[in-house]
Parts: sequence; C-alpha cells; structure tokens
Amino acid sequence: MTQSLNNVAACDPPCVRQAVARLWPGATWSAEPLDGGMTNRNFKVEVQITDREQRTVVVQEQLPDALAARVGIHRENQVRAMAMVLDLGLAPEVLGQWTEPRVLVSDFVEGALLSAVPDRVHATALVGQALAKLHKHTQGVVMTGPISDPYSGTAWIFNQVKAEAPATAETFAWTMDILARIQAACGPYTPSLLHSDVSEGNVIILPDRAVLIDWEYVGAGDPYYDVGDFAEKVKLSSSEEEALLCAYDGVLVPTSLAMARLYRFVSMLREALWSVRAGTTGFTEFDYVSYARACLARMREIAQSSEFADSLHLLESTNQGEMNDLRQRHS
Repeated sequence: MTQSLNNVAACDPPCVRQAVARLWPGATWSAEPLDGGMTNRNFKVEVQITDREQRTVVVQEQLPDALAARVGIHRENQVRAMAMVLDLGLAPEVLGQWTEPRVLVSDFVEGALLSAVPDRVHATALVGQALAKLHKHTQGVVMTGPISDPYSGTAWIFNQVKAEAPATAETFAWTMDILARIQAACGPYTPSLLHSDVSEGNVIILPDRAVLIDWEYVGAGDPYYDVGDFAEKVKLSSSEEEALLCAYDGVLVPTSLAMARLYRFVSMLREALWSVRAGTTGFTEFDYVSYARACLARMREIAQSSEFADSLHLLESTNQGEMNDLRQRHS
C-alpha cells in the first residue's frame, strides 16, 4: 500500500463512511484514494472531529478473510505486530478494525517514498536502521505467518499453486532446488518479526527515520530476508546494497551482504507464486499474470548473475562458527 495520492478525484467510499461513523460519530470528512494496494484499497481521510480537532488517517478496505488466507495474510498478526512496534516508531497507530466489511483504520504517516527523496543513499540507510531495530527488538518472537518464513512460507505457497494449477507450478519447479541450496548456505537462525513485504510503497521516509506500513504479511522468519526483500523490490544498486547492509549491521560484513543478495532471489520467487494465487481473488484490477512472468524472468536473471554465484560460494565456504557470530550481531 502506497501512501501517495493518485489522480482520482475526492470520493465517498462506503468503507470510509462506516469507519468515520464508528470512530467519530457526527464528524465531517473528505477522502482521496491512495496509489498502490494489490490486495487492498486505501484512502487518505481528513476527519474534522470538532471545530478545533482534526485528524488525518488511512482507511484500508481489506480482502475478506477467506481470500486473504489464500495469499498468506493472517489478520491477527497484522494488528498485533503494529502494536508491538508502535513505540519503536516503526509503524502507524491502529485506530480501529472491523470484520464486516474488513476495514483497518490507522494514522496517516506524512513522509516521502524512496523515489521522491533527494538523497537515496541516506534514505536507504534509514531503512537499514529501521529493519535492524525491528529485528533486534523482536528476536525470538513466536508469530507464525503463512508466508513470512522465506523457506517454509515459500514452500507453502508453492504447494498451494501446485494443488490448483499443476502446469503453472511446473514452471517454478527449477527454483525449489535453488531455494534449498540458499537455505543450506544461510544456515539456521533465531526468528525475528519480519514485515515480509518491504516494497517502496510500504516504506515512508521521514527526515530522521523510516516507518513501515501495510503489515499484512507479517510473521516470524530470517531477519536478512527483509533486507534482501527491500533491496530487490526497490532495485538497489550494488553500492546502495552496501549502504543498506552497513546501516543494518553497523559495519559492512561480506557474509551478511551475501545473504541479502541470495534473498533477492527468494523475494522474487515468493512474489511470483503470490501473484499466481492473488490473481484468483478478483479483489483489485491488476495484471497478476504479467507480474508473475516478470518476477520469473527476474529470478532467472538473478540466478545467472555473478553476484549470486559469488554470494552462494562465499556462504557455502564459511564455517558455521562464523555464521553464528554474524547472527549474534542482532541479539
């Protein structure tokens, strides 16, 4: 979900009317659609509560629970996680949530997307610091997310696709061996809370920090997955990757950079499989088929790159003691 306005005129969606009536009976308001949202619809809402009190919020109309479960969304995780990290300054405050219809209301975060900031490297470092804070403060958390873990989650959604569309799943069969090799190379880890969808639209850049929004896919997993997921989804260059990892670890560590680079492949694999599933929900108008094909092409490009091969070789030749030392940096 992207907190930037699109070109659609001010509107009167039923979900907004109901949300405002529940939270602030009698208040006046105006709403504008927000860009983004492949499995939700979002509105920036200016609420005039009293003559002296005004509040700007986001009203998110969400997938019904049955459809959400198909793509790995666990609603209870979303609200619980946002409350857990609110005091860390990593998420907006949730003001209300309802099931009929599925709506979540949160504070609007005033900031910029990565593509709109003048200093991209500095903004990337802020994201690295935010992810480090998230993962350090939630290490050892127990929160099962259907697809948050980069391995069991990816296997889960692959098996879902395989059960419904065997021919489609066959086009991804070659990726499973690579996924297993990445898992062996990265080794065991203590799970932390993962945002699990660190796309540009889900990261709001403020002058001194980054805030994460749209926590629909949150759950426990390998911290370095979030790092690689962000690097891939915003298409960081090699030097920007290094800035991200330096901010995340406090110093540039070759093995952590290697893990992030391997997770760029996993990020695209999960996105492609997710797109196949999401295309069956019929919730928003989006070309899921083309997106899945683009992700598949990008996976092949990553797998054939020298950076991927070098990263895999480095981790496979690193002893377990060194890997354990790296993992301890965030404990």
